[in-house]
Amino acid sequence: MHIPRKTWPCFDDIFHLFDRSMIDEEEENIEEKRAMTQARDVMSHCIGGSNVLICIDGLVEGADVVFFQFQSHTVNGNKCRSLATTPNSPNKKIDKLKSWHLSCLTSSDARIFFMNHVNAKALNNQEVMSIMKNIYDPCRGNVMSIKMICKLVNDKIAGGETTRLTKFIKKFQSAPVDPKMQIFIILEAVFSHSSLGEILSKLAWRCFAAFCNVFTRENCGRPFVPKSPTRTLFRAVAERFLKDRSYNLETHSVLEIVDKIIEFLVQLDLLNFIDGFDCNQTPRQFYQVSSDILQDFGEQLSGNKDTSRKFHALLIHEYISMFSGINAAFGSNEIDFYMLKYLPLHSMQANDFEDASLTLQDARFIEERLKFMGLLNGIKKHIEDTRKLAGKLKHMKEDTANVFMAISYQNCTRALVKELLHENTGIIYGGNKKETLEAMWMLAFSLFSSFLVKDGCAVVQKAMEFEHKNDTNRIFKMDRKLIQNLSKTPNGDNNKCTRAVILLGSSMVQCGMKKVHAMNLLMNGLTQLAVSLGLESLEVARAHVYVGEYFYRDFNMYRYARHLFKQALPTFLRELGKESEELYDAIILVGKSSIHVGDLDTALDILEKIDPKLSGTIAVDVKIKLGYIYTVKGNHDKAQFILNEARAMSSDQEITNRIDEMYEKSVQLSGRCSI
Repeated sequence: MHIPRKTWPCFDDIFHLFDRSMIDEEEENIEEKRAMTQARDVMSHCIGGSNVLICIDGLVEGADVVFFQFQSHTVNGNKCRSLATTPNSPNKKIDKLKSWHLSCLTSSDARIFFMNHVNAKALNNQEVMSIMKNIYDPCRGNVMSIKMICKLVNDKIAGGETTRLTKFIKKFQSAPVDPKMQIFIILEAVFSHSSLGEILSKLAWRCFAAFCNVFTRENCGRPFVPKSPTRTLFRAVAERFLKDRSYNLETHSVLEIVDKIIEFLVQLDLLNFIDGFDCNQTPRQFYQVSSDILQDFGEQLSGNKDTSRKFHALLIHEYISMFSGINAAFGSNEIDFYMLKYLPLHSMQANDFEDASLTLQDARFIEERLKFMGLLNGIKKHIEDTRKLAGKLKHMKEDTANVFMAISYQNCTRALVKELLHENTGIIYGGNKKETLEAMWMLAFSLFSSFLVKDGCAVVQKAMEFEHKNDTNRIFKMDRKLIQNLSKTPNGDNNKCTRAVILLGSSMVQCGMKKVHAMNLLMNGLTQLAVSLGLESLEVARAHVYVGEYFYRDFNMYRYARHLFKQALPTFLRELGKESEELYDAIILVGKSSIHVGDLDTALDILEKIDPKLSGTIAVDVKIKLGYIYTVKGNHDKAQFILNEARAMSSDQEITNRIDEMYEKSVQLSGRCSI
């Protein structure tokens, strides 16, 4: 099967993050599997009818390979293949899955591999080859170790360092068994007196360490880094390094040295060189660390967090100096585009929180970011950076973090509105209306999550206007009057904003918007209200029941719902008394949710005690629940007795039919015949 091109997909928006501290582990696993299935469906849609080979290296759980079985949507369905490596094979047979056990190279295969990867100059050096006999044996068939040995041999012979190579080979014969340690030992030898010479070898070591530390990210350990920021970082490192050592730059410029070091790292397979495209489909060249082991090695080279912080600061300083005219010839738009996306991140990594804060609040920076990245990706990235920095600032001063978030999101809102108004035709940045609306919702949701209700409502109102103008399928299904009323909520009134956020979450559930976002607003609003008014407040107790009913009825998260109902009981009992209807309602909800989590004993104990105190439809509902529990527990006499009581109290035909069905089931299970 011919594979015409390579691509690297990313699903960073598939998983929606929210506070899971009170969510049952089983429910969380279900949510994760649902997200993975959604990601698989998205990828299947992107593949279409193309010939595609998906390579997944290091899949932790072999059974998860089912989430990478993409459908090609073709008649024969054979155009997509997935190839995965995993240390844990699936326990059960999976349809359309073939598996092979991978083992290390045999001694003869290792010899062939070694001979194929050392160059002609090494093969023709009889002195070295006699010493290198069976050098691959200590590698014990590990392909990567053998390959790094070959790279070492080629470079040392190219630099005329045969004596040092001979010493290393003798020492390596007693190398440790662990492949990772072997590779680290080989890499140390590679960077010691390489073909670059002593000083530039040390510089290459420092540049590789900088690359691994500066460009790694939380969601991607080995990202593809554009050529321009790579050269900018290496130039900054080289200037500092060579200046300290009084290196003579008359023969070669710093830029020539940088390019020489990049070429050296690529030749050693420490960095991959890749031709590709940026987010605007502009052809770009990228570099990437070749493997996770090499990434670990590079990160360890820096030694400590302080060195890593200095590397980030060097990149920022070098980039800023390019605007002063000193290095104007070196710069290009590519570095500007890179910094529009990652400058705040590098500032945070350099521990320069003040600079990161000013950047993320800067209106011009936000506008340029949205223009370059597009509304959806630009707003997504701005929200991500704002949340990350706010989290760091809260450790120092929560008020400062809240003010920063407010200004950052408000300026982002203004930039978004400005971009929308700029296009009189209503076609936004590339004409993708759906992405525009998704960007607006993402920003509105972040504003609501930060309790900036007034600003969030302004974005929602603008989005509703845009939907109406462009006859687009509605994403914003909330009630216009509700949004109009909530838009008057002052940002300074914490309690009003908190109540509004809970109301918005419930409105989202009722109108069928994203449940995970509705959960987030309901949980955040409830938590903030409890912090503000205290858990013993009657309003907070009522809010627990109000929010809990959504988790019970709409989200089917019964364990968390029961937790919320229980939280309200002490306050209801103290403030309203033991005969309060609200107390009864909360107790019944605890009993109902206990049934759903399988805790029938607790449910039976609660509902039996409260049943005599009830009347009307709620009494009928409780008796039906008791009838169900008695039936499940095998106490059919009690089940039939209480179901007869429920039938006598009910005048609703639908409920009566339901009772009759339960009664018949109980009779059948008890082995009797009804008369």
